[in-house]
Amino acid sequence: MLSIIFFLEISLITIIFFYSLYLDLRYRKLYNKILKVFLVFVLYLNFLQFLVYNNNFLFIFIIKITFFFLILFISLLLFSLKIIGGSDGKLIIIIFLLHPIEYLNLHFVILFFLLFSVQFFLLFSLNYAINKIIKNSPSFDFLFMLYPSISILKRIYFQMFYSFINLSKIKIYQNNKIHVNFSFIIYNNKREKLQLLNQYRPPLVAFFMSSYYIIFCFLFFF
Repeated sequence: MLSIIFFLEISLITIIFFYSLYLDLRYRKLYNKILKVFLVFVLYLNFLQFLVYNNNFLFIFIIKITFFFLILFISLLLFSLKIIGGSDGKLIIIIFLLHPIEYLNLHFVILFFLLFSVQFFLLFSLNYAINKIIKNSPSFDFLFMLYPSISILKRIYFQMFYSFINLSKIKIYQNNKIHVNFSFIIYNNKREKLQLLNQYRPPLVAFFMSSYYIIFCFLFFF
């Protein structure tokens, strides 16, 4: 019975991850109604788990609750720092509620968030290098010239987490509504294009997946 529950948990985690990745890549959004459906299945499997571990029900319950609040706290911290979105945090909580109890420990959680943070930092460092060195965008130079009071740290922040995109690249499809929230548009003389300052948002679900499976496989096989 334990092996069956373990198989169901890993299978459902895989399904949730891949479907969430599809939504993140296709729509750039994780819908709350989809997350609620995931949560129903998660709670059902947790109920089965409590039945199987009926002799250790209180112990399992305390572990689940403890890690729930721990992951909730870390997710809220990352959300307040604008590193992840609200739906991203909910997805992480769902995954760890579903995570096999045999491998649910502080070591796993710390390594998961550490690996995610490393990937996050490397990607945005790459975006900074692209904006600063490869593109050598005059758009940022013009932005900083207009606002000379912007500190060096804020300039690095802008070049890490933002990029200029051509307005001509924004496509509006039929039956789809696109809302663009911006406060800075410039004309790039070098490219002869109107450009929009846009926040760079990669599919974070891919980072969650890679972090989770790398840590899980390492601890499971080694």
